[in-house]
Amino acid sequence: MHHHNENFLWRFFPHKELTQVYISSAIRNFAISLISLFVPLYLYKELGYPLEQVLYFFIFYAVVFAILSPLAAKFSARYGLKHAVLVSVPLYLLFVLLLYFLPVVKIPLMVISGLLGASQAFYWMGMHLVFTRASDHKHRGEEFGKRKSVSILAAMFGPLIGGILIKYTGFKSVFILTSLLLFSSALFLFLSKENHVRYHFSIRSLIDKRQWRNALFFTARGSQVIASGVIWPMSIFLILDDYLSLGLVGFFLSGISAVLVFFIGKYSDHYSKRKIVRWVAGFESVSWFIRAAVTTVGHVFGATIFGAFTFGVIEAPLGAMEYDKAKENPANYFVNREIFLCFGRILLLIFVLMADSLSGGLIFNGFANLMVLLF
Repeated sequence: MHHHNENFLWRFFPHKELTQVYISSAIRNFAISLISLFVPLYLYKELGYPLEQVLYFFIFYAVVFAILSPLAAKFSARYGLKHAVLVSVPLYLLFVLLLYFLPVVKIPLMVISGLLGASQAFYWMGMHLVFTRASDHKHRGEEFGKRKSVSILAAMFGPLIGGILIKYTGFKSVFILTSLLLFSSALFLFLSKENHVRYHFSIRSLIDKRQWRNALFFTARGSQVIASGVIWPMSIFLILDDYLSLGLVGFFLSGISAVLVFFIGKYSDHYSKRKIVRWVAGFESVSWFIRAAVTTVGHVFGATIFGAFTFGVIEAPLGAMEYDKAKENPANYFVNREIFLCFGRILLLIFVLMADSLSGGLIFNGFANLMVLLF
């Protein structure tokens, strides 16, 4: 810590290893946020896949993610966490590459979404375990707030720049930029040596009853990931009909959230995290009901700003509570977490398929969100 004090960034993140993880994570988040908001629309609008095929694309992604999470945990335990994060990069690059060539070469969508699922499984297992090990309990809310807000800030300009590039140059340039940035994010992790921490991970732990209490909570969180990443962008694109406006929505959402996550994270270490969560959960559900009802551009931005406030307040205390709970057996905890998150993603997607309604999915997610109170 001592020898980096002259440098603001290092003072902000005293742990050398954590800093590299943060920087790598920020570059990766920025790279992915250039395209992630637009992927469902690329398939649906640009390439003309029917809505149900786009939904199946994300269902298959969640299935692969769930199946590979235990393997990714085993891999992390054996070869080190950074290697797990490193494996995720070429998988994501391949995912972007195949999307790039999809208009010319008819690649089965399942192959592409499977790559996305595999990449995410390795990345998140490695990432969670690095963070649980390197952050300290007393300041975990603050640490999580920092990590999350740096990531969100990086992800804030992504949709905006992505939207501008897509509008004026088409999708190809965005795919190329994403690939270059992803590659550079991997380099940062190798500034410090791999710390081998042996993690015990057993597949048997997946049927551990104690983990099931959290299962409903994780399922609800998974539903939210898809609601914000797929269902909401698709439903508002039908109103906005413009990639740049959609990018702006992403920009506002992330910007407001980042500021709040950072400050609330700091504050939540000195105050009951559970209380903050209890207070805000109801409002967060309401924000989804509001989103389901939007019909104009003004509505879209209003609902976005309201949603950014509720998400920004609840995210840091919830995240810190999760890492606190994970401490005794992080690998088991996070594998369970990712599997149930995927289950939540799949549930919401199946609901949208059956109801044949995007706004129905947003309402479903508003109710699912109340499960947060069980955590």
